[in-house]
Amino acid sequence: MGLELYAKVEELFLDKEAAYILWGKFIEILKDLDVKEVLDVGCGNGDFCLLAEEEGISVKGVDLSRGQVEKAKSKGCDCIASDVCDINEKFEAAVSIFDVVNYMDKKELKRFFSCIEKVIDKYFIFDINTIFAMEDLAIGTLKAEDKNRFSVLYSDFEDGKLITEITLFTKKSDECYVKEQKNIIQYYHSIKEIEELTDLVVEDIKPISLYGSEEPEKLIVIMKKP
Repeated sequence: MGLELYAKVEELFLDKEAAYILWGKFIEILKDLDVKEVLDVGCGNGDFCLLAEEEGISVKGVDLSRGQVEKAKSKGCDCIASDVCDINEKFEAAVSIFDVVNYMDKKELKRFFSCIEKVIDKYFIFDINTIFAMEDLAIGTLKAEDKNRFSVLYSDFEDGKLITEITLFTKKSDECYVKEQKNIIQYYHSIKEIEELTDLVVEDIKPISLYGSEEPEKLIVIMKKP
C-alpha cells in the first residue's frame, strides 16, 4: 500500500478549507463531550493536533507512516510511528480523521476496532465516506504541482473499492525527474457493517458536506464503550 508515497503528495492535494471544517467539527464534538485527552489514530502531519491543543485538548498521535509522523513531530506534536494495536496507554477518547477507517477492509477493521476498544475509556469518533462521495465525487483524475514536483491521482470505484493510482515526478535536475507510482485502496463501509465488527455502540451520526454538495460526503460517527 502506498502510504509513504501518499504522505509525499498529500499537501499538494489537500483542500485546507475543507480540512479545517472537518477538524473544527471534531473539536466541537470533543468539547461537547467534555473530552480533555485524545489519541489521534492516523494523525497524519499533525495539523489536527495543533488545533485541538489550542482548544485545551491534549493529543497523542499515532500513524503508520514515518514520513507523516516526522512532519507532525517537527510541528511540536507528541506523535509516534506505530500500529495502534501496540499502544499500551489508555485515553478518554480516540479519533480517526479523514478516511482512516475507509483505508481498511473488513478483516483489518475488525482487528482495528478490537485495539481501539482497549485504548479508550469512553469514546471513539471517526469519519467515513458516503457512497455518494466514493462513487460520484472521488472518481477521475486530479493533477497538482509545485516547483519541484508534479503528481497525478487517478481514481476508479468498483465493487465497493475506490482504487487510486498515485504518480509522482520529483525534480532532481533541470532535465531529470524521478518517477514513483503506487496504489492506495479505500473501502466503502456502511454503519451497519461497522456495528457488526465491534462491541462499541453508536451514540450519534453527524452528516457533513465539505465541498458544498447537496448530499453529505462524510458521516462523523460517535461510538461509545458500553
